[in-house]
Amino acid sequence: MIVDRYTKERYIVVQEFMVRDLHLKGNDLLVYAIIYGFSQDGEQAFSGSLGYLAEWTSSTKQGIMKNLNNLIERNLIKKTEENKNGVRNCKYTTNIDNGM
Repeated sequence: MIVDRYTKERYIVVQEFMVRDLHLKGNDLLVYAIIYGFSQDGEQAFSGSLGYLAEWTSSTKQGIMKNLNNLIERNLIKKTEENKNGVRNCKYTTNIDNGM
């Protein structure tokens, strides 16, 4: 059976507060929405790759790095790093209680 990668049930949810309260737009908005989707329960984190975010936003890895840095500077997301067997893994969570 051949599965078309475009028919899988994956989606991004942009919630009203992201635009209205956080004033996000463009790829900053999409990257935030993706990370929020993975971390909104306060227990999980987004640990996907820059390539994953670049694919979902039709951007480049360099562009995604700028988006992530923008969101970190605005204190909307938090980055944690851990090393496993010499490989650096980054995890991102949204700051759910960010003063809204």
